[in-house]
Amino acid sequence: MQRERPQVDLLLRFILQKQWKQRSRRTPSLHHNCLRVSSAWVARQGPSTELHRNFSSNSPTGSPTLSLPDHPSIPSPTTLVERGEGLPRSRGQRYKRTRGSQGSRGPVPGLAFARQGLRWRLLNEGLSSHLSGMQQRRIVMLAFRRWAEVTPLIFQEDTTSPATELDIKLAFGTGRHLGCPWLFDGPGGELAHAAHPGEIHLDDDEPYSVPPSEHGVNLLQVLLHEIGHVLGLPHLSSPDSVMHPQYPSSGSTMELSQHDRTAIQELYGQCEGTFDTVFDWITISQQGGPAAHFNTYFLKGNQYWLYDNSRGRPRPRDPRRVEQGWGGLPSGGVDAHLHVWTPDTNRIYFFKGIQYWLYDRIAHQTITQDPEGHTYPRRISEGFPGITGPLDTAVFSHQHGLIFFFKGHQVWGFNMSSRQVQKGFPKHLLDMFPPSQTRDHPTAHLDAAYYSYFHRTLFLIKGLFFWEVSSGGAGKSPSHNTVLPRRRVAEQWKDLCNVQ
Repeated sequence: MQRERPQVDLLLRFILQKQWKQRSRRTPSLHHNCLRVSSAWVARQGPSTELHRNFSSNSPTGSPTLSLPDHPSIPSPTTLVERGEGLPRSRGQRYKRTRGSQGSRGPVPGLAFARQGLRWRLLNEGLSSHLSGMQQRRIVMLAFRRWAEVTPLIFQEDTTSPATELDIKLAFGTGRHLGCPWLFDGPGGELAHAAHPGEIHLDDDEPYSVPPSEHGVNLLQVLLHEIGHVLGLPHLSSPDSVMHPQYPSSGSTMELSQHDRTAIQELYGQCEGTFDTVFDWITISQQGGPAAHFNTYFLKGNQYWLYDNSRGRPRPRDPRRVEQGWGGLPSGGVDAHLHVWTPDTNRIYFFKGIQYWLYDRIAHQTITQDPEGHTYPRRISEGFPGITGPLDTAVFSHQHGLIFFFKGHQVWGFNMSSRQVQKGFPKHLLDMFPPSQTRDHPTAHLDAAYYSYFHRTLFLIKGLFFWEVSSGGAGKSPSHNTVLPRRRVAEQWKDLCNVQ
């Protein structure tokens, strides 16, 4: 009998494996038992991440916590993942393996989406009975936007495709809900959980509220946390992280912290893209003596970003529409920005095609006629004799009192005092800014020549890369300034994401 036991074990193992394989072939659905499709989620985070409002003596701080529930009656599907089974076969190419995020509690094997375009839906059969449909959709869209502002991910609401083709589904429920084995426990307990691959359930018995209300449970806070899990993030120990396992007892973390941004970018990378022009916006303050303040702006098409150099990230909720901040600029983007700032002149110009616009910094609007009687937009060749458009970019050098116009592989120096092209120009870009390393140079067709008052240096930007121009030392002409080795724009100016 003892000799026959190995054969019985093999037969039993074969039967069990066959049963599990039959389960794994079933089409993922919100209304199926969660165990049948939860393996991809388990690979990310565990059986089910639940957001609890636990005020029992087990919580020394009395704060709500996020924890893994104990369901001894439900067999853990973790073993399926370890054996390579359980992933929805029709969706196998939609996920990629992840690695533990910095700041997580130990290595976390898991899955992240393998593509950047993700479709989501707030299910009609799972709408909250306490908030209007418009309120719910607005907060869901805002939560997705928070993550889109720091990743290349594009979240698109899809209200027409079959549910099985969606990447992320969200729904409210109470008690035994939506075919999920993890029951909600009514007010004051569990707030939400991510049960399936790409599915988020929220307890509709909880007093959810939407900003600006500070009462009840902040729906945006909970959605940020649960979407982070669906995207592949574990809990993070930093108190200011939206992925912290405790729901804040006072105040809400509705902005992604540096830990959140670092963790999600480990999975999906950083945003990269090209820009039409980049410049510092100078403001002169007379309080306590003359002082210059500046912000950095990136313009692309009809969008712009205000970059906070001290924080190393754009202003929250950027990009914004150009018409929201720059009245009267031509639609579809500009070629160049120019701020001529001397003791006698303080003028701002925008260039596009063969024309340029004069901008009123006080009224935040383009000017149709200046004090000299010139009307705008005006031909570039009329305002700057010897210069013709379209231009690649332009920058004003305070040190030399010259405007440098860039077009193709050439650079023109324009003298503001004589109102003509400086003698010796145009010059080749390679001669004007020689490379420090052979074949490491933008050579022609720059996107922007940008003097940064924060970094106190000139940058040449082209495509996804930039080159820093060394100062060259006191008394040296611009032709002696060397171009340092190129770097990626995304390394210097982070999170410039083209949010749809």
